[in-house]
Amino acid sequence: MAELIVYRSNALMSVRSRIDATRDVVMPVNLAYAESMVGLWHSGLPQVSLVPSTATDAQVWPVLSAVGTRIHDTSDDNCPINTGWSYVGGNHGYNVGNQIAVTNHGKTTADVGSQWSDGTRVFTLLAVTNASSLLFGNPYTIVDGIAQGARVKPAAPLTHVSGATNRTTVPITGLTPDVQIRPVTHSHTVAVELDGRPVPDGRSTGLELVIRESYVIPSYQGMIDTARANIGTPIATIMPRIPSLCRISNVYRWSPGGGLLVTQQVTALTRFTLNAGVTQCAPLTPVPGGTRRQFMPNVGAAGGLNWSAWANIDTLAALTDFTPATLTNRLMPASSMTQWVVAGGGTQQWGIAVGLLPVADGTPEIRVRNTTAKGWFISASLKKNYPQLVWGRTLAAGESVTGTAYRRYLTPPSTATEIVVSDGGRDFVLIERVGTVAQAQMAAPQLYQRLLVPVGPTNLTVPDRVTVAGVPYTVPVSPGYGMWRADPDAAPPQPLPGVTRTRGGYFLARCGPTAESSCAGTYQRLLLHPFFLAEPTPVDRACLEVTRAGTGVLRHGVYAHDPATGRPAVLGPVADFGSVAVTSVGVRESVLDTAVTLPAGWHWYGHVWQVSGVTPPSVRTGGVDVGTVLSLGATAAAMTGDRFGYEVTGTTGALGAITVTGVHQFPPPQVAYRRA
Repeated sequence: MAELIVYRSNALMSVRSRIDATRDVVMPVNLAYAESMVGLWHSGLPQVSLVPSTATDAQVWPVLSAVGTRIHDTSDDNCPINTGWSYVGGNHGYNVGNQIAVTNHGKTTADVGSQWSDGTRVFTLLAVTNASSLLFGNPYTIVDGIAQGARVKPAAPLTHVSGATNRTTVPITGLTPDVQIRPVTHSHTVAVELDGRPVPDGRSTGLELVIRESYVIPSYQGMIDTARANIGTPIATIMPRIPSLCRISNVYRWSPGGGLLVTQQVTALTRFTLNAGVTQCAPLTPVPGGTRRQFMPNVGAAGGLNWSAWANIDTLAALTDFTPATLTNRLMPASSMTQWVVAGGGTQQWGIAVGLLPVADGTPEIRVRNTTAKGWFISASLKKNYPQLVWGRTLAAGESVTGTAYRRYLTPPSTATEIVVSDGGRDFVLIERVGTVAQAQMAAPQLYQRLLVPVGPTNLTVPDRVTVAGVPYTVPVSPGYGMWRADPDAAPPQPLPGVTRTRGGYFLARCGPTAESSCAGTYQRLLLHPFFLAEPTPVDRACLEVTRAGTGVLRHGVYAHDPATGRPAVLGPVADFGSVAVTSVGVRESVLDTAVTLPAGWHWYGHVWQVSGVTPPSVRTGGVDVGTVLSLGATAAAMTGDRFGYEVTGTTGALGAITVTGVHQFPPPQVAYRRA
């Protein structure tokens, strides 16, 4: 069974496909989960389950029979957004309500929207839940022009302020704080297609199930103000009249083999602060006596566990944030994980791979700016993973944030996560592996002859394109990781000037007349120059030429380009080539233990004279610079004389995070690389 089988009855669906030689995976879908949102749960299929491929339709639908093995509870995996003070959307409401149980309180719909005080704060009656229960909305405050609900509870019985017909004081002995206020969405739309066709009730087959939904979230300030302005009218009946916070647009794509892709776009309709993750993932269902192990590439130690190996998440003691400080390479925020259920004897049972694709706002160079507080976190109580597309980004009205997340169920045996993820128009190759390996191979027959374009940092060695046998790779240092976009082989009719695809061949990053420049006055100043490459290029050696001997060393490397600022990316280098001696003349070469891929487009070559500043060396430089734009700051004073790039003062050791301190007048060095 290479296709999907989709079972449907009104809003409930189950999606079935082959996952290994003898088993199928069955995944639940609910088009009318909490408040009509799309959800990943229904009562007939309480968990994602594995079933024998011989199981009949009647054994899996409408209720999964005893043939299935439950492997993953996804009942809370549809993803809300966070406003900095409350989760909302998905199956969440603003968590700033106070539910008060009062027997025979006497309030009616005529009192909805009235205001009540505990002597300090004013609360708004939002709903008469029943004859013995009332729901009050908390006050809000305006901080930097943005409304924020307050998670507070009344400190004293609530006395009437305005608007009520029944003005009897409300005692607070039956108070439940931090209740989610519902409904909190409106204008929900949903469309379902299987290979572009509508999906009727019953059984259908195809290759891709696509569900698109959209809904509007009203602002909390708007809910309170509208309720107060419309005494006696339940806000649930006038939701479209409430000023809006944002619109959520989600696209879900199920594919054969246990794959699900989720694309989320959040469009601000008023100014607010957004935290968003596109997807969230509860832990896999364990087996008795077993454990759940999780690996995360580019993440080191956090929360007392080492995520660069197989961390036992069942021992996670506290909510754990993965911040830039926990990353091996700060230019790549935590973007993926693989989790396995392992039996007591160490045998793998079932697994899942989850992550964000490097597209739209999920590309590493964009995420690195928007997730400085946290790029991923795991709750200790639920052991649940929360990847973050943005954290603490303020959106103006009309601005959008878009990301795409994948999840893929895995079956043993597995020594590495090797998957192809497609977003409907592009294919991505993902390889992640714990442990070194001299020669491994990922099967990818569907991508034969595709070009492999790196779309993020990698420490693996792979070919330029997919071979007939797949993608051969090596992992010289554990853990190994990388992601590539598999592009059609659409080579230009003529090669670019100076381009080389020959491994082991040297090339100049910039050609033209040369000069000789002294490093006098540049001691411990990191000088950054803009360079351009037409394509991503793996290199394993970097060369420059010393033309006059001096003391100390020259350290050099490459920083990525930040398109938002037009300057070097600040969190750290793409590559630190190390130091070369300047005590004698000649070509000086840095040999890398692991090849690095220089990004296509603009990047910043940097060099700094270090260790001994007694005698300045001279180096071969370009006689003609490239024409590009440099920001001079608040005044035009720095325009006088030659200007070639940015500088960072006080650089004494290895290249790391930087703060640009100005522009410099040192011509760009003549740099040659060797293609790996």
